[in-house]
Amino acid sequence: MSDAPRDPHAPSGAHASSGADAPSGADAAASRTAAGGAAGDGELPTAQVVAARSRPGGAGLVLPALAVLLAIALAVQEWGQRGLALTVVARAGHGIEAGDALRYRGIQVGEVDEVRLTEDLEVVEIEVRLEEGAEALARSGSRFWLVRPQLGLDEVQGVETIFGSRYLAVLPGPADAPEQRRFVALEEPPVLETVEPGGLQLVLEAPRRFGLAPGAPVAYRGIRVGTVLGVELASDATSVEVLAYVRPAYAPLVRRGSCFWQTSGFRVDVGLRSGIEMEIESLRSLLVGGVAFATPSIPGDPVEDGHRFGLAVEPQEDWLEWRPALPVGGEWDTDRLPAMLGARVSWRSGVFAGRQARRGWVLPVPGGLIGPADLLTEPDDAKADSTVLDVAGSQVGPLERPVRASAGLAWRAFDHAGAYTWPARRFAAPEGPVDCLLVGDASVQPLALDASRLAPADDGRGWRVEPGLQLGAAWHGAAVVSRPAADLVGVLLVGADGARIAVPPREWLDTPTPTPR
Repeated sequence: MSDAPRDPHAPSGAHASSGADAPSGADAAASRTAAGGAAGDGELPTAQVVAARSRPGGAGLVLPALAVLLAIALAVQEWGQRGLALTVVARAGHGIEAGDALRYRGIQVGEVDEVRLTEDLEVVEIEVRLEEGAEALARSGSRFWLVRPQLGLDEVQGVETIFGSRYLAVLPGPADAPEQRRFVALEEPPVLETVEPGGLQLVLEAPRRFGLAPGAPVAYRGIRVGTVLGVELASDATSVEVLAYVRPAYAPLVRRGSCFWQTSGFRVDVGLRSGIEMEIESLRSLLVGGVAFATPSIPGDPVEDGHRFGLAVEPQEDWLEWRPALPVGGEWDTDRLPAMLGARVSWRSGVFAGRQARRGWVLPVPGGLIGPADLLTEPDDAKADSTVLDVAGSQVGPLERPVRASAGLAWRAFDHAGAYTWPARRFAAPEGPVDCLLVGDASVQPLALDASRLAPADDGRGWRVEPGLQLGAAWHGAAVVSRPAADLVGVLLVGADGARIAVPPREWLDTPTPTPR
């Protein structure tokens, strides 16, 4: 035991040391804990606070970075979903504002972004943003106009904008038109939203306007079949030109011999016995005028777009008596119509008599021909071996008796050399009259025959055609097909006592060579 004196200021149980002899922090804490426990002096252990080391690029920067990236992605997506921007130039804004709709067929397809005056203060520019999927409206030929309340004598337009907001309307241009971003708005809504393919646009020349206005009706037998699109002076100011449109379903009614007249206003006749008689075509024609036309019973050739007709003040009496049978109400598939063959039978009736001839049409069927018996059989007054049949340039003669004849029709064998023949499955065999087409010369449009014009034949086989219809010899032997299926109903026979439809027996089409009865 050392006798060295103790420092009264030194802690209990500790003695001074220096350099390498000093204990570490952990050892010192352990010593103090052990010593305090041993001494039982009630001292508590002392905790040491150690600062944590900072880590570079910590998690605190990740979340803000992700938020920025997400915001950028949403902005890019929103920008990508914005449709094309268009500019529509109008002479007046008529109350259109940013946020108003662009509509097509009543559906919103875009929105007005901005409305502003041009720098020269002459026109209004309307910036429009198309919705996604409506980009096809941005093409040449598209028509824009402002929809607003408009009150006319014959109609009211834009009623929905009286209490609601104005809006832009649009009609798309042709499907193959190039893209376009700048348009000029129409001053007025278009008379027709669409001019359908197959319709006719005609120019009617008149000495004066006759009160006609765009939107006036074009009528045939009092039925509206078209519309007046515009009225203006001719380029030399010597007449008025009326641009008229006839819808596709009624375009076959217009032929080169058609005659047009105005129906504007009304007519008043005063007589001692009849009193006062007033004639008005329609209330609309009284307000905006109207046009009517008639086509001769022998109609002539169809016309093309741009054909010019005169516009008379009133119709001639015989115009109102014309009754041509023309197909209306829709198109038919010309590929389904039969390809008729022209036939000519000629014969000599005496030694010194000249040759006589008769013409008509025959239907090619498998193994033979079906047609009028007076074309496919030898005439009763023909001299022996003098009858010759010519079918589409092929001669057959002298004629032998046909394999089969029935009800004015005949079947005769004929070698088609692999050419087209009418299939048996295209035989209609209707139980009663049906709407029909008469098919003869391929260069002539088929003739329409309404079911109401047919009555049962006296022998109960086929139908008689109403005598009022003028069917000349040029239709003798024409195929009669149903509408719209174009299946064979029968064959038209034209004679001195009128026209009738004869129905061939089904077996004539089923077998190439029917067996005689």
